[in-house]
Amino acid sequence: MEKRVIIAVVLSIAVILLYPYALKKFYPAKELPAQNEQKAEIAQATAPQAEKTPTTSVKPINNAVPQTKQTAKTVKEELTIVETPLYKAIFTNAGAGIKKWEIKKYKETQATDSKSIAISAVTGAEASFKTLLSSKNQAEDIIFQPSKSAIIITKGQTAELVYTATNNGMAIEKHYTFKPDSYTVGVETRVKNITNAPVTSELSTVLSASLATAGVDSANYHSGPIIQTKEKLLRQESKEPQISGNGKLKWLGLENKYFIEAYIPKKDTDINWSSEIPFADAARAKVREQLTLGPNETASVAFDAFMGPKEYDLLISLKTGLEESIEFGWFSFLAKPLLVVLNFFQRYLNNYGIAIVLITVIIKVIFYPLSTYSMKSMKEMQKIQPQMAALKEKYKNDKEKQNREMMDLYKRHKINPLSGCLPMVLQIPVFIALYEVLYVAIELRHTPLFLWITDLSAKDPYYVTPVIMGVTMFIQQKMTPTTIDPTQAKMMLLMPVIFTFMFLSFPSGLVIYWLINNVLSIAQQYYIQRSTVKA
Repeated sequence: MEKRVIIAVVLSIAVILLYPYALKKFYPAKELPAQNEQKAEIAQATAPQAEKTPTTSVKPINNAVPQTKQTAKTVKEELTIVETPLYKAIFTNAGAGIKKWEIKKYKETQATDSKSIAISAVTGAEASFKTLLSSKNQAEDIIFQPSKSAIIITKGQTAELVYTATNNGMAIEKHYTFKPDSYTVGVETRVKNITNAPVTSELSTVLSASLATAGVDSANYHSGPIIQTKEKLLRQESKEPQISGNGKLKWLGLENKYFIEAYIPKKDTDINWSSEIPFADAARAKVREQLTLGPNETASVAFDAFMGPKEYDLLISLKTGLEESIEFGWFSFLAKPLLVVLNFFQRYLNNYGIAIVLITVIIKVIFYPLSTYSMKSMKEMQKIQPQMAALKEKYKNDKEKQNREMMDLYKRHKINPLSGCLPMVLQIPVFIALYEVLYVAIELRHTPLFLWITDLSAKDPYYVTPVIMGVTMFIQQKMTPTTIDPTQAKMMLLMPVIFTFMFLSFPSGLVIYWLINNVLSIAQQYYIQRSTVKA
C-alpha cells in the first residue's frame, strides 16, 4: 500500500513539473515576423492648445477585412492628442480613428526611464476604431475635420472630440467622450442622408492592433481576436485566419496576455462582424451596421471603446463580461478568488509579496485539520511497522491475502494509508491556480517583494529562494514519519533536489508560496511531535 503513496506523490510532482510544458504544447510561442514600423511621427502632431436571439454563426470568410483605398492622399493628415491621467492617445482625421494609445501606468521594463506601454494599429497607415461608409461594396476612407487639435483632461473633467465629414450624400458626425478616470471612451457615429432620395449604405467600425507589445511576452497565451457572443466566448487562432458571424454581440476585441482593445455595443441588436489575423501578433476586426435612410433621415450607432490593461477588478467593474478575456487556465474557479484576495490584501499592505505570504497562511489554516490528521496517521503507521513486516513475510507468496490482512490491520488501528499524500495532492490545484495568477495577472507584473526580488512574476535572479525552499523541503522530509523501505527512502531524498531545480525558473511569487508553506509545515510537524512525546 505504501507504494501507492509514492505513486501519488510522484504523480503530484509530475503535474507541477509538466504543467508549464503543457502550456507550451497547447499554446506554442509564435514566431514574430518583421513588422512595418509606425510611419507617422508623433512629434509632427499639432502642439497642444491651453426579442429572439438568433444563433451566432462562425464561418470562414473568403475576403479579409478590406483594406480601404485612400481617396484623399493629397489631404494632409491631422493628428489630435488626447491626454488624461491614465493615457495619452493620438487620433487621426483619416477615418476618425486612434493611431496610438499610450498607457501611462505600465512600462515596457522596470528601468526608471522606460517607455510606457502603447497599443498601436497594425501599420502606421492604419487606425483603430476608424469609420468606413460603404456603398455598392466600395469602402472609402473618410477624411474628417476634427473639432480640436489637442485635449488635456484633468481630474473631475470630461471632454468631447467631434469629427465631421460629408461622403457620398451623407453628413457624418463622430463623437468621442472622455473621462479622466476611465479607459473606456464613449463613441457615437451619426449619419444623415442629405440627398433627396433614399440611400442604403453600410457603416463600419474597424479595429486594428499590433499585438507584439514591447515588454509583454504573450507566449503560451492567446494573442489575436476574441469575440464574446450571447452564447459563447470565441478565441480566433492563427489556423483560422479569417472568421465572421452575425447575432447578438456582447463585445469584440483584440487582445494579448495583458492588454485588450474592445468594441462594446450599447444596444442589444443583431450585429455583423468579421475578424482576421494577417500575420503573427497582428489582428483586425470589423463591425458592420446596415443603414437605409430616407431624405434628411438620421441614424446613429453608439458603442464604448475600451483600450487598457486586463486588470481583473477593473474589468469586473465595467459589468460587460470583459473579465472573461483573462486566461486563468484549467483552475480558473480557484485562480479568480485567489486574485481577488491578493488584490484585497494589496490595497492595505501595498505589497503583493506580503499578500502571497498571507494567502499561504490562510491556505495552511484551511488545510490544518487534514495535515494534522495526515501526520498523526503516518506516525501511527510507523508504530505498526513491525506488524506490517510480519504480514509481508507471512504472506509473501499470496499478495491478495497479504493486501486483505494489511487492510484489516489498518482498520483495527484506524489508519488511512493514503493520508500521507492527501495534503500535497489537494494543494496541487491551488498551486496551479496561483501559477496562472502570477503569469496572467497584470497587477503582479513588475511588482516587488523586497531587496533583490523586484518582480514577483519573474524568477528569482539569484536563485536564493529556490535553494532555501529545497532546504526546507529536505528538513520537512526528514521530520516526517515514513514506513517505506530504505531503498524507496533514498529515492524520496531526491525530491528536494528535483523540486529545487524545477523551481529555479518559476515565478518568485510561486517559490515564496511553496517556501512559506514548507516552513509552516515544519512548525506544525514540530508541534505535533512535541505533543505526542508529552502524551
